[in-house]
Amino acid sequence: MTSTVADRALSDRAKRVGATLEAQTSIPLEGVINLGTGTPDFPTPAHVIEAAKAALDGGQTQYTAWPGILPLREAIASKLDRDNGLKPNLQKELIVTTGVQEALLVIFLALLDPGDEMLVPSPYYNEYYRDSLVAGGRLVTVPTYERDSFSVDAAEIEERISPRTKAIILNSPSGATGSVLALRTLEAIAELAQRYDLVVVSDEIYEKFLYDGHRHHSIAALPGMWERTVTVNGFSKYYSMTGWRVGYLTGPADLLQSMLAFKHSMTICAPAVSQWAALAALTGSMDWWPSVAKDYEARRQLWIEGLDAMGLSYGQPQGAFYLMVNISPTGKTSKEFAQALKQEEKVLVGPGSAFGEEGEGYIRVSFNAPVDKLEEGLQRMQRAMTRWRNR
Repeated sequence: MTSTVADRALSDRAKRVGATLEAQTSIPLEGVINLGTGTPDFPTPAHVIEAAKAALDGGQTQYTAWPGILPLREAIASKLDRDNGLKPNLQKELIVTTGVQEALLVIFLALLDPGDEMLVPSPYYNEYYRDSLVAGGRLVTVPTYERDSFSVDAAEIEERISPRTKAIILNSPSGATGSVLALRTLEAIAELAQRYDLVVVSDEIYEKFLYDGHRHHSIAALPGMWERTVTVNGFSKYYSMTGWRVGYLTGPADLLQSMLAFKHSMTICAPAVSQWAALAALTGSMDWWPSVAKDYEARRQLWIEGLDAMGLSYGQPQGAFYLMVNISPTGKTSKEFAQALKQEEKVLVGPGSAFGEEGEGYIRVSFNAPVDKLEEGLQRMQRAMTRWRNR
């Protein structure tokens, strides 16, 4: 299709969404250290893989029920009750999705009319912006600050509520900054949601990655919040199942029934084999997790010490596996810094501006890599910093 035909054929919405995908500069993969990935580098647990093989051998390759196989929904419901204090109705208040990405898009499509607004603490997971464009809505950012470890202030949220505001998006632990929302902050946001009659979308995919004694709380469990909260979670991070594409959403039936219709129009059901694998993940042994958690603690500490040695500040990472690093002393924009580090030292990081305007002046670093790679990445970054400071 020529550009002339594409200009005529593509909708304005498609053009806006397409513009969010920046062209990737091609560089050789050999010798590159990727510190920008959100993919855990530990393997999917063996018993999960075996369950998938058994499902294939058993012929579990057809469409499933739209909201997911019943045994998986039962296991998810038990997990939500045990870990989050939520008690969804299996038939009407729980949907298995093709990853959290689909769950989020389904929610945006169900909630937003053209021009409707959703508030999001920023820096934020960049897919929220793309989904808002697809749904025809508008994402309104609420600034957070390094001095507060990028935790949002409810007063900042309230300042940005307008007659077009439909929902508040929360992501705790944050996939952009690693911040974890304290219970008192969630209680203040819950009060706002009820006073202004807003829906809360709570993305909790990183709930198990916590440091320094921080705890995860589900806002839907607070008084008066179940009926106005859609909670999203999945298997990609905790079980290292990014490619298996299984997530889920839970919330009040009157919201979820429309979301199920959108979900069916997209993919009918989550992959059948992956659903059986996810069931094994939830019901199988967790003996493997303590060593993984300890490893992530060590990686986090390695980066904290390395950045301190470089004299770079950052938001204290309380959860997930990312740091938002302040590179403003270099005089480079976040894109310039990321591009220069990639070209000169073959280290990939995420420019902070990709996570909202409030991310400018920062880079997002992931510690999803073996310790030797993280050490080498730090050394290369230190080398670049020394060179740039001497110019």
